[in-house]
Amino acid sequence: MEDGDRASGVVSLRDAYRASASAWDRGPSRLYDELARLIVEPLTGELAGRLVLDVGAGTGALCRPLRALGATPVALDVSADMLAHACGAATLAVVGDMLALPFLDSAFDAALAGFSISHVEAPELALAEMRRVVAPGGLVVAAVFGASPPNASKEAVEEVAARFGFRRPEWYVTFKTVTEPRSNTPDLLRGCAERAGLTQIAIQDLIADPGLETPRDVVECRLGMAHLAPFVDALRGRRRASFVASAIEEVRRRGQPLMPRVLILSSRAPD
Repeated sequence: MEDGDRASGVVSLRDAYRASASAWDRGPSRLYDELARLIVEPLTGELAGRLVLDVGAGTGALCRPLRALGATPVALDVSADMLAHACGAATLAVVGDMLALPFLDSAFDAALAGFSISHVEAPELALAEMRRVVAPGGLVVAAVFGASPPNASKEAVEEVAARFGFRRPEWYVTFKTVTEPRSNTPDLLRGCAERAGLTQIAIQDLIADPGLETPRDVVECRLGMAHLAPFVDALRGRRRASFVASAIEEVRRRGQPLMPRVLILSSRAPD
């Protein structure tokens, strides 16, 4: 059996996030923590002292700045393994489905989703559930990655991984080609919000600089991503060290900083 084949049990997005929770906490969390601050800080005046639901919370990236500004964050994610790394960030962590939130109507003052609604086939239904559990007039915010040209560093890491036996999982191919494109432009995201019955819809379109500029920073971030982490974890000893060193060298040779395009939806539940 090849090293990469040991990860063949990871056949769905849910399995991938379960399997990559520790690697995510060590790598991509740095990127997502910076993006979370970008989302939350402009909302300080409105969310301080409020009960806020973090939908698709993962390892708690949004919960940390929410707690720092004085909000009471509740984390929801489909993966208990991811939530285990959000300890201390959330007042309460709940395993659940964003398409069927396990909360009563109008239970929260606000609901935020950081890069999670793009993982479901019907992001408008996730937004509709967020609207349902937020009190009338309450804030509903969702961030997604916007469509953008290929990033040289991402391509470099995956090309090196392919030389070591990596193949993109089917769930990831579907995510990148079918699921994510349902909400990755301002018009598409606005359409999702309108179909969800939200009001006062505004879309911010920006390029974020999370400060991941060195080749090692970039590689550590990418290798913790859900589609790559199970493969990397299956590599052993010198082969794993050789792979990481090769990825760093390739990013150093022709890579670029990770500066993602981010779309931030701000809206409200109807009064």
